[in-house]
Amino acid sequence: MTDFQKSLTRFMYIALIVIAGVGVWAVTKHQARNTNLGQYGDYRRGVTATGTCVVRTKPELVEVTIGVRRTEATAGAASGYVKPRIRKVIGVLTGAGIAPKDIQTQYFQLVPQWDSWHHAVNWSADEELRVRIRKTDDVASIIDQAVKAGANQVGNLQFTVEDVNALRAKGRAKAAKVARTKAAQLASALGGKLGRLTSVNEYYPGEYGDYYGYGGYGGYSARSNVQAVVNEPSAADTAREEITIQPGEMTLTVVVSATYELI
Repeated sequence: MTDFQKSLTRFMYIALIVIAGVGVWAVTKHQARNTNLGQYGDYRRGVTATGTCVVRTKPELVEVTIGVRRTEATAGAASGYVKPRIRKVIGVLTGAGIAPKDIQTQYFQLVPQWDSWHHAVNWSADEELRVRIRKTDDVASIIDQAVKAGANQVGNLQFTVEDVNALRAKGRAKAAKVARTKAAQLASALGGKLGRLTSVNEYYPGEYGDYYGYGGYGGYSARSNVQAVVNEPSAADTAREEITIQPGEMTLTVVVSATYELI
């Protein structure tokens, strides 16, 4: 073996020893970092706690759907019944002090009703307004006036506030404080203490159906199941008592989940 071959062989041995050493160091460090973490892999030890805050407030405004529906033998008759009554309802609403920006056409439909031979036997016209009423004490009176003006569909009444973000900020601060307090108590009970904050999540129970809440305003439990279908006005209707609607209070729930390192 020549001197060059001997030098090359010696260099290769040294390189293999260095590579093996680096590999052992990396494996040892990885195993140490995962001590007591079992099957869950490369995650730092931590403690997670959740804080919940329920903010209660008086409603500031009300949204309600008011409409007119009619079925007639022809499209013209059905539409001819609905249109003037909707205009009259809008006039009553604006006369009650509701701004045009708070009256929005939410739904309009003019559709045929078919018989078994696919002939149009009747036509149904339906128009609905989404109305925002900013004086909650006037809700019952305004709805009553709209019905007297020709509305025969009233529903989807919802109490809400102007600035939902202000309520969320209030609830968020309290929920975050509760989450940290609970995390510190858990850490102490486990013989450790809190390290740095590693993750945080915020959500609003009630946002998605019965479990998560009403999505329109994020966590409100302030939607009232008020639905009225009114037949043709009669003389007796004009003398009836006005409906009664109580604003009560509304709630917004904020949940904050926080994870801290456990040291």
